[in-house]
Amino acid sequence: MPARFDVALGRSVAGQLRGSRLRHLDPRSQSLLSNLQRRGFATRVEHTTAINTSDESRERVIILGSGWGGYTLSRCLDPKQFSPLVISPRSYFVFTPLLTDAASGSLDFSNLVEPVRDPRAKVDFFQARARGLDLKKKTVLCEATVVQSGVTQTPRTEDNEGHPANLAKWEQGELFEVPYDKLVIAVGTVARTFNTPGVRDNALFFKDIGDAKRVKRRIRELFELAVLPTTTPEMKKWLLHFAIVGAGPTGTELAASLRDFIHKDLMRVYPALRDIPKISLYDVAPNVLSMFDKTLSQYAMDTMKSEGIDIKTSHHIKSLRWGPPGAPPPYHMDPKGCLTLETAEEGEVGVGMCVWVTGNAQNKFVKDTLSKIGPLPTGFEGDGAPDQPQAPEKSSWEFKKAKNGALLVDGHLRVQLKDETGRRLCLGDNAVLETGSPPATAQATHQMAKWLGKRLNKRDLGQTAPFKFRDLGTMAYIGEEKALMQIPHNGDGKKRLKYLPEGLRGRLASWIWDGAYITMSISWRNKLRVAFRWTLNRMFGRDVSRF
Repeated sequence: MPARFDVALGRSVAGQLRGSRLRHLDPRSQSLLSNLQRRGFATRVEHTTAINTSDESRERVIILGSGWGGYTLSRCLDPKQFSPLVISPRSYFVFTPLLTDAASGSLDFSNLVEPVRDPRAKVDFFQARARGLDLKKKTVLCEATVVQSGVTQTPRTEDNEGHPANLAKWEQGELFEVPYDKLVIAVGTVARTFNTPGVRDNALFFKDIGDAKRVKRRIRELFELAVLPTTTPEMKKWLLHFAIVGAGPTGTELAASLRDFIHKDLMRVYPALRDIPKISLYDVAPNVLSMFDKTLSQYAMDTMKSEGIDIKTSHHIKSLRWGPPGAPPPYHMDPKGCLTLETAEEGEVGVGMCVWVTGNAQNKFVKDTLSKIGPLPTGFEGDGAPDQPQAPEKSSWEFKKAKNGALLVDGHLRVQLKDETGRRLCLGDNAVLETGSPPATAQATHQMAKWLGKRLNKRDLGQTAPFKFRDLGTMAYIGEEKALMQIPHNGDGKKRLKYLPEGLRGRLASWIWDGAYITMSISWRNKLRVAFRWTLNRMFGRDVSRF
């Protein structure tokens, strides 16, 4: 049987690290990898019933990442045909649409997560980070992250991302190689900062549980600092100015949830600070929620302005630093004080915190590791489609990439190689489809994972119709128990929603928003916990504790 290599789905892709690529590792990693190559696999993945190396009837599928793509796919694969192994720095899946509720005290963080290890799922797990990929040997090089700090947060520096050279000695995990039959890469993306000075070091991000916890803690921290008798009136205004950069669904919902939390809950316990807090929502675009219909976007802007949120569209962020406006350098980190956000339109403005939610960028693993790959396995025949010729012998291959650095794939999620034969591997969510690419949302990634799982289970990847995104609508919460819902009326040719309006807004949309996210929560345990916690909030208010 010819060698096979199926890479599928996820917010990013891995690359290879072999032979001449060793020079990109630090000396410690080079030494460990050399030892691995001499003695064979460090881990043969044979310690659980979920992974059995002697079971030739099931293919081992390694899934890198535990987000919407990796977690969903691991639960979709047929356990009679496949032995899934999830490798991820974090040991859980997070329901990202409700991160804003957790940051504002409406939900506990435990209500949002699902453990990768589940006795009911025949899925094995290693808490580790992928460092490299060897197509010839069909192995993944990994580093354990069990005791590594920051694995649940966005990296503070662009070159960090858990790289061994940037970690303390005790945080550096053991390197090991894991063999695979099929490989799925869903390692995620990083926050896009546009190289704005000071943002990577000083802003708060909002992509994972650790990020949301930092936002939640900082909100309470700023109110406690503001009520101290030593805090000047001017500093109070700066400390209680909350800046959110990025007016997409996440930024808009965070601004709205923060506004509700401050005015409905915090003002009850901080009456001396009434009328001081201010929320500003920045974006370079002329409107908030630009992916919505113009009428819905305008309704969102008008509603949020009436609620006291300062909408600052068409604003360009120049820098972010510690210290009050007008302060001379040097600027040192001082959480007891404020930051200064500089825009091209307004100059310097004092803020207590700046949450950066402007989009996604390719991580270091994708940008650097997956620049070139080594030789393909002997007899490599891609996905088994009859029109796929055998790959010619080459010492190195390159993937085709889009302008944003994502991999370019066809309708079957197959990565394009730079070669005249048109050979393809397959990937997914962090790739750009040649035609009709879906939005980079959890909804799209979830659909791609389910589609891929079905195709792998039926063994017909490449012989069926291409993946087609089914738009189920877009929702956004805008505060005061009001929301937006844009209903699709085209895209699949079925006109299934032709009798519904173009969109809903107000309280009705908010009720649908609540019901949809309760329904979409993965486990029944969390469905019930979310519904119960929202009920408690209506009766007793949100959690205002600081921890």
